[in-house]
Amino acid sequence: MRRLLLRNGFLVLLMGLSLMVSAQSYTIGLIKDGSGKEFDELTQNIETEIRALSGISNDIRFKVLNADWQSSLSRQHLNTFMADDEVDMIIALGYISSDLVAHLEDYPKPVMAATILDKEWQQLAMLPDNSSGIPNFAWIDSFVRLKSDIHQFAQAFNVRQPVLILPQALYSEFPELLDFLKTISDDYEWSVVPVDADTNVGPLLQPGADAAIVLPLVQNSPAYLMGLFQELNEQSIPSLVINGPGYLEYGATTTFSNAYLFQKLARRLALRVLKVTEGHNLSGLSAVDMQDQDGVVVNMEGLRQMGLFPKWSFLEDAVLLNVTKMPGEELTLQRAVALALENNIAGKLAHQDVLLADMEVKMARANTLPQLSVSGTGVQLSTNLVEASMGQRGEFTVTGSATLQQIIYSESVFANLSIKKLLAEHAEISGRQAALDVVVDVSAAYIALIHARNNWQIKNDNVQANRQNRTTAKMMEAGGEGSISDLNRWETELSLSQIELGTAEANYKVAMYRLNELLNQPIDQTIALPVQQEIESLVLNHQTILSGYFEDPLLAELLADFLLEEMYLHSPEWEQLLSAGKMVDRQKAMHIRKMYRPEVALFGGADQAFIREGTIRNPQLPVPAPPDDITWNVGLRVSLPLFEGGRKKAEVQRSTIEQEKIAWQQADLVNRMESGIRSNVQLLLASYREVSHSESAAKAAEENYQITRNAYAQGAISVTQLIDAQNAMYRTRQLALTARSKYVLNIIKTERLQGYFSFLEPEHEKEAYKWKLTNYLTERK
Repeated sequence: MRRLLLRNGFLVLLMGLSLMVSAQSYTIGLIKDGSGKEFDELTQNIETEIRALSGISNDIRFKVLNADWQSSLSRQHLNTFMADDEVDMIIALGYISSDLVAHLEDYPKPVMAATILDKEWQQLAMLPDNSSGIPNFAWIDSFVRLKSDIHQFAQAFNVRQPVLILPQALYSEFPELLDFLKTISDDYEWSVVPVDADTNVGPLLQPGADAAIVLPLVQNSPAYLMGLFQELNEQSIPSLVINGPGYLEYGATTTFSNAYLFQKLARRLALRVLKVTEGHNLSGLSAVDMQDQDGVVVNMEGLRQMGLFPKWSFLEDAVLLNVTKMPGEELTLQRAVALALENNIAGKLAHQDVLLADMEVKMARANTLPQLSVSGTGVQLSTNLVEASMGQRGEFTVTGSATLQQIIYSESVFANLSIKKLLAEHAEISGRQAALDVVVDVSAAYIALIHARNNWQIKNDNVQANRQNRTTAKMMEAGGEGSISDLNRWETELSLSQIELGTAEANYKVAMYRLNELLNQPIDQTIALPVQQEIESLVLNHQTILSGYFEDPLLAELLADFLLEEMYLHSPEWEQLLSAGKMVDRQKAMHIRKMYRPEVALFGGADQAFIREGTIRNPQLPVPAPPDDITWNVGLRVSLPLFEGGRKKAEVQRSTIEQEKIAWQQADLVNRMESGIRSNVQLLLASYREVSHSESAAKAAEENYQITRNAYAQGAISVTQLIDAQNAMYRTRQLALTARSKYVLNIIKTERLQGYFSFLEPEHEKEAYKWKLTNYLTERK
């Protein structure tokens, strides 16, 4: 019993000692140059990574001091932490603090410089094994290769006069930064623009400045950053930022740092902290880790805003952001349709036909109105003719005359006017048909452009995925877990995907040219597009109604019946045939009436001799002198053709045949329209289901890809399996994209057959259409 108690007591003692050891606290003092989003994010990442790696073996605590961009305050904080017995390690964040701690004479406690500008220029100690060799000191090799980054950036954009944009406080407290920049190359003429919270950079730029190097502006707001890069882009000044792609979303041009810059730095610091807590000295820890080299990231939207593009080799292996975003005012579908109806050449031609038909009506109406004409005549006669006229004509005579004719009744004239009116009505219907066709063509081109844009984005994502997987393969091969065969396979996949990306970009431009052609805009004009969801919400204003009925295929036939009824009310093709039938009916009535109805016309005339000189009268003949006042006449003409060789009868028979032809055309049109409507409804139903299935497939494929990619990174599966998963993911994404585009386009084509587009109507008309459709489907369900 005593032995048992002793054993249990010994175990309790061991557990207590173990808990005391495991609860050993470790305090890290963080000195950061200043406050701001970047510093706060980096600090949070450092604390998270250190706690994650230390687990429960240490009670990690942090003390954070802000130097407020003052080197003297940074030194004061360093002395404070050195004198603080609770602080076990010091980490300096920022160029000012890191440069300060990198040049101390001795290090009573572990100190790390986390933000190194350039190891050679700062003359940092480094042994052949990449360690500092200085007890209790280590520096972290920077992920930002500022010197090489500026070189590559300058070569890509032919930079000669770069400007450095940095916080005013950093410039004041770390003037050595400009000295470092001057050591990069003698080919650059540097200028510096320090900024505060509201500095207007534009007026401060030197004339001829052709590039900007922008350091993290941690104290400036996102609105300021957007304004800064907008100013640079408007002046066609490309910008290089060093703190990752975040600033590219504000409009910056390029960066050589990836989005995980802070996480990677935090992980490297955490690994060294873990080593120190395990008893290692910082002097023997390497400053350089095996790492993948960050690639260039380029903001394509910013390049397009500037109209400035770097050398192709610079973009060939770059990560492209905003690849499908275009500068300019956003073009919505309604605006595209409005532009097309206003500017489309086919629409203009149809409008001209309407104007011509109106002129034909006016000319036909003119035949029913009085026809008045006047004329004047001057005649010089020979003497013998004057003598022979016995005083009625002079050697020189000037006369004037007027004639008037008014048709009282003429079947041909009145029928011609009626037919011209019907032709004008027919032209208006044809114009509406042309407008509907323009809407379909523009909508199809617009949706094709959105589809091409989204496909371009998918191809770009595929390139980036292949690039990431190639990086993973490089790291696995360097660590002995992969093979050169895997790396070669990813090189192949990357090259193939880049070919597809180039084709997708070309297809986008072809679609853009086609839409500009239909809009009658400059063919090469860029077009800014909204997200696809906005197009769908516009076109599918009665989506909730259709979704419920598409669940039952039999109910889809009711939708076709509804569209058929709308077709009889609004279809221009149906109205054209009705108009053609009216014209044939009027022609037939004209031919019948002409058989027994005469033409009646009133006519009259007046003459006046204004000058009659040189008359020769024979006094032996009692011939009165010609009248000096107006002479006039009035008459009524009635005509009725009695025999024309059977022509009228043949014309009546021809009109009867044309009436029968119109009737057959109407029946044929009804068959074709009903077939088209019912077929489009079925295609609409199929595309509706295709959207659901393809999106489910895309979601499952993406989840499978993430699982497969993680397994590949751990060496659990082959490269072929990952490639298959990746291809399936992007193939299903394309299928989902195509299905959604087809669905929207099928809606538009189906509404075209009914004779109008509900999605282009005013809001109250849209609601009325939804109410009408709902009532129809509900009553006949």
